[in-house]
This record gives sequence, structure tokens and C-alpha cells, in this order.
Amino acid sequence: MKTRTALVLLMAALSVVNHAQGRQPADDHKAILGVWRGGMPGDPPGSIELLITPTRITGRNARTGESLGEGTYQLNPATKTIEAYRQEKVGRGKTYLGRYLLEGNTLKWVSTSRRKQRPADLVHRPERDQYLMVLERQR
Repeated sequence: MKTRTALVLLMAALSVVNHAQGRQPADDHKAILGVWRGGMPGDPPGSIELLITPTRITGRNARTGESLGEGTYQLNPATKTIEAYRQEKVGRGKTYLGRYLLEGNTLKWVSTSRRKQRPADLVHRPERDQYLMVLERQR
């Protein structure tokens, strides 16, 4: 009985901590799956389309149909970080360090293309090799 009570209290405490920190118990590993369309600031709307599966990301220019490449990725929901590993097209074998934010049907993802340091924030700064994509869920 004491073990059960302790477990219930622990679960309640974790729920309060998550709520107090503004976290939802949603699983980002599931929430990020799907087709996303958008672009970077200044790009024509709908320039980028990503298909995100449990293990892969495939990108294409939705306006021209041109492939933007394909690779694998890893999420860390606790720190809202993402690492993408390019496996096709130019830059094969390259790792892109980034941060992300899922808000409803919007995915914000900032990454670098040459630096080996993760961006500190979700801001588009091309002069610092920091590129922000803002994407909307299509399905």
C-alpha cells in the first residue's frame, strides 16, 4: 500500500512540475510525424515540404518538385534539440545541429549548415549560418 501511495504521489508531483513549467505531456516523437510545408523568412510561401517519419526526413521544394535531400534524425524532447544526418544529395554524411519548437500544427526548426555549434535560439540569422524554417502541418 505504501508503494502504491508513493507512486501516485510521484506521478502527481511530476504532473504539477510539467504543468508549472508549461510542458504538455505530449510526445514530440509522435507529434513531429507527418507532412510539413512552409519555408524560411523571405522565401516564397510553401517553398519547403518535409515528410517526417519515425526514422527519416525527406525534403523537397514543393514549388518545383526538386529533391532537397533525405536523411535520418534524432530528437531530444527534453531540450527541444534535433540532429539531422544527411544521407542523400550534396552534403551527404553531414550532421545538422538544431533546435525545434512544436506549437499545435506549427513546427519551427532552426539549424546551421556549416558550424558545429547548435543555435542558441529560434531566430533566422543567415549571416551567422543559422537558418529558421517555419512549417505548417499538412497531414
